[in-house]
Amino acid sequence: MLLSGCSLFQAAPDNRAQRQQVTLDIPAELATPRQPGKYDIPQSNGASGTVADKSPVLVLATASSSRITDEAEKQARVMFERNDLTGDLLPFLTTQLNHYFAKENVSVNATDDTNLNFETDWVTRHRLKGFWFWQDEVQLDQARYAINIEPRPHGRSAIVSVTLLEHRFFNEKDQLSVAQARDHEVRLLNGFINQVAVAEIETAIANRDRVPEVGLEPGLNSAGEPAFVSSQPIDVAWSQLEPVFEQLNFSIKDINRSAFTYYLSYSKPGRGIWSTLMGREAPPVLPIADGDYQIVLQRSGTGTVINLLSKDGEPLAADTIVAAYQPFVTAIRAAKIEL
Repeated sequence: MLLSGCSLFQAAPDNRAQRQQVTLDIPAELATPRQPGKYDIPQSNGASGTVADKSPVLVLATASSSRITDEAEKQARVMFERNDLTGDLLPFLTTQLNHYFAKENVSVNATDDTNLNFETDWVTRHRLKGFWFWQDEVQLDQARYAINIEPRPHGRSAIVSVTLLEHRFFNEKDQLSVAQARDHEVRLLNGFINQVAVAEIETAIANRDRVPEVGLEPGLNSAGEPAFVSSQPIDVAWSQLEPVFEQLNFSIKDINRSAFTYYLSYSKPGRGIWSTLMGREAPPVLPIADGDYQIVLQRSGTGTVINLLSKDGEPLAADTIVAAYQPFVTAIRAAKIEL
């Protein structure tokens, strides 16, 4: 019984109708419809060629200022756009170009007076051969490159392209094809883009850690009443005050944007036990009583006047304004704004 079991699981016959190719018979008096040849496979002339066994190296726009161009698939080129981290674009790019090749211990020289076209000395590629302590660097090939910086007329962007000038190899099989030459160009370009990205990160960290300059000073308003004076325009000063209020423990009750007036409530900040144990600095304390106040901004010939007023709109005493100056400065620096 067991020996005959395999016959119980025979596949059922496929009774589905077999698709047959039907030839369309067209009457002789009718014209034959056109047959589109868009997808026809052309006849081969029997010529043979080499096919790359690796995908091409892609341009990697890793810097915040870099953009891929339409020609990046065929040429080693990338666009850079000016932003807050680059500053003036052309000096920034030429500086980073020199830094990149200095780290690679390769000399690079300008080829014209514009300082926008460069040629490198021989760039050597190595490969590690061996294992652990017995590893040696083996030279693969050497190449020289031309680097072109093409600024746009408006000066806010520029295209950087890399072209292989010469290549010499130490093994006959390392001779470059056209696709491999482009890969070499793109690898060099990606190294330069990475140099720009690192410089941008360093600038961002330096900006974050930079102590902002405080231009706020005690002074007088147009009526001769004590106030704070800032060189910032009134719209800039208005937009930056809320982080300062948070540092000073002001809470905003109402805002009159058209009159540049904040209606605030003040309470002296306390210092929690955890802040004390962690060694954090004590929050700035203003020399005023807890309660409601107004801060009113006015335009001046040199910038903005910031009036610190009572709940009823009366100016505070001159000695109070002078004593409140240092807490305001501390709060401005803690908020990392320029006021």
